[in-house]
Amino acid sequence: MSEMSIHRLKRHPKNEEYYADLTGEKYEELKRSIEVHGIRDPLKILPDGTILAGHQRYRIAKELGIEQVPVAIYDVSPEEAEYLLIADNEERRGEDNDPMRKARRAKFLAEYWGVQRGGDRRSKDQIGLLKTLDDIADSIGESKTNTKRLIKLNNLIPELQALVSSGKLGTSAAEQLAYLSPEIQRTLYEALGEEIANRTFAETKELRRRLEEAERRDQETARLQAELAELREQGREEDRQKIEQLERRIRDLQAQSWRVVTLEQELTALRERGRKEDRERIAELEQEIEELKNRPVERVEVVPDSVQQEIEAWKRRAVEIEQQKRELESKYQATEQLLARYEQKIQELRQGAPVVQLQVPPALQKIEDEHEARVQRRKLYTKLERAVMDIWTVCHQTDGDVDWVVDEFYRQQRVGPNGMDGFEEVSAFMAKIVDALHATQRPRLLK
Repeated sequence: MSEMSIHRLKRHPKNEEYYADLTGEKYEELKRSIEVHGIRDPLKILPDGTILAGHQRYRIAKELGIEQVPVAIYDVSPEEAEYLLIADNEERRGEDNDPMRKARRAKFLAEYWGVQRGGDRRSKDQIGLLKTLDDIADSIGESKTNTKRLIKLNNLIPELQALVSSGKLGTSAAEQLAYLSPEIQRTLYEALGEEIANRTFAETKELRRRLEEAERRDQETARLQAELAELREQGREEDRQKIEQLERRIRDLQAQSWRVVTLEQELTALRERGRKEDRERIAELEQEIEELKNRPVERVEVVPDSVQQEIEAWKRRAVEIEQQKRELESKYQATEQLLARYEQKIQELRQGAPVVQLQVPPALQKIEDEHEARVQRRKLYTKLERAVMDIWTVCHQTDGDVDWVVDEFYRQQRVGPNGMDGFEEVSAFMAKIVDALHATQRPRLLK
């Protein structure tokens, strides 16, 4: 055992999640004992001063102005440290009746011992002994049934956990809500607020059953919508009757969605409260429920694989163009710097010597010509790219034959690799597009 300055110690970050500080007579009794006899049991800490056991002795030492405290240092992993935080604080359990703190301790022990995930369930400090739910129950001082319920409470959203901690929401009713998805829990809480805690266990259990059934109906709706979209995409006459059946089934399921069930719960609560100031909200809920029940069947658009491939090809081409743009900008900057040096040389010659006629080196002239050609090709290609995309989009939506446009564009996309060659071919291609638009009577695209 050694001593350490109290200023080097710090609380474990998980301590408040697992335990509440001592208060009242028990805290004062411990304080009087330390004031008379000092700290007899060393604080268990990590090498960096994080406290594992002894948070209350640490509090009292600071209040009494004790500068040096006895410590026992444990060099262990973070997981082992968290286990020691729980295992070495058994004497504080009687002072902490918060169900959520117990729930968090139970969850950690279940994961640490591998009870939930079906692991080897061996204690880290007692090799060979399998740990079970009974061991967790003994550790937190609860029955096996209550322990199982408490572990489930960790699936509650923070707002509902706070209601449990405050005692407003009982653990039995809270367990029923914990089986719902976080999205449904949050929607339910936003609709009912703390009034959700006023429901009996039986009412909460029935609400859970209705919401789970509604969620399964929503999953079935999504599956049917995907099937409906596929049939519409195929456009076969023999599928018309099946499409109508699917649409009717989807409408029936939408009228019983979990969103509708949640709004109906809020509406029932407001009606039971019977306040005049709730009338406007009641009317809004009634209208929203009616709209949800009678909304038209959503048309889920399915993107064909061929279209998706085209989109990906255009994305890759955009990346290539951006790279070419950066290369051109770099070369342009180099050309400007070279021109600036020649301009400076000309000024020096004019000021200090007879002006002589300078010839621009062929290499510089070639760079300038190449830069100008690339700029022109870039402008032409951008214009052509927009035209092809507009044609492809409109013609595809109207089931037009657009394959020749795309094929021809890909053949022409790298026109003029040497200087200005190829501009005549591009002009001919643009003329061909214009003729095609005239022939198919699509004047909007001629712009």
